[in-house]
Amino acid sequence: MNKITCLYVRVSKDTQENSIDTQLELLQNYCKYKNLEIDKTFIDFGKSGGSIKGRDEFNKMMSMVSQGKIDKILTTSLSRFSRNTMDLLNSVDTLKENNTDLIVLKENISSLYDPIGMFFITILGSIYTLERGLISERTKDVLRHKKLNNEVSGTTPIGFDRIGDTLIENEKEQFMLRKIKRLRFQGRSYQDISKFLNRNGYTNKSGGNFTKHSVGSIVKNRGFVVGRGGN
Repeated sequence: MNKITCLYVRVSKDTQENSIDTQLELLQNYCKYKNLEIDKTFIDFGKSGGSIKGRDEFNKMMSMVSQGKIDKILTTSLSRFSRNTMDLLNSVDTLKENNTDLIVLKENISSLYDPIGMFFITILGSIYTLERGLISERTKDVLRHKKLNNEVSGTTPIGFDRIGDTLIENEKEQFMLRKIKRLRFQGRSYQDISKFLNRNGYTNKSGGNFTKHSVGSIVKNRGFVVGRGGN
């Protein structure tokens, strides 16, 4: 069986620097220069490199690697391949077990059997993981600051109105939330509560009717305690 040469391209946000077209152009030019024939291209649109979960094209490609069908994979940057240290190292192990080469243009990686190259891959993977963690912490800090100052982040939660960047309690919705809490404590199901709310003229933020799913979200987000009933 002839093994094939593949390109892997990923974007989480389609910026000009890392756009699909930019990555493809760089990879195609490299292959042309090296006289490599491209047999297949895998593209993940709008997918984070923080995990391989949900990256359908990446997982299809790695499945083909495990089946011994791929000779080479080319990508523009190691960050396109993965931003998670464990995912990266596990994927590299799979490539090595199946004699599949990984060629990375930006980091000038062309062999997985060079100890220095593997050390470089491990260090970069750790840096990407650290970077993701720092971004996550900064985001949490901003959200905590907004919460402490009653500033709105994203959609306005039910029970409040937005005035600029500040949340002000909506008395009618707050009364409704207290009613949901009491009904839930009595053991009423999400379906029963949604019917009660709709029957009594309560509406969601969009002016529509409540469903058992929307009531369930309110209950779970606010941690209302259930009494005897189920969902």
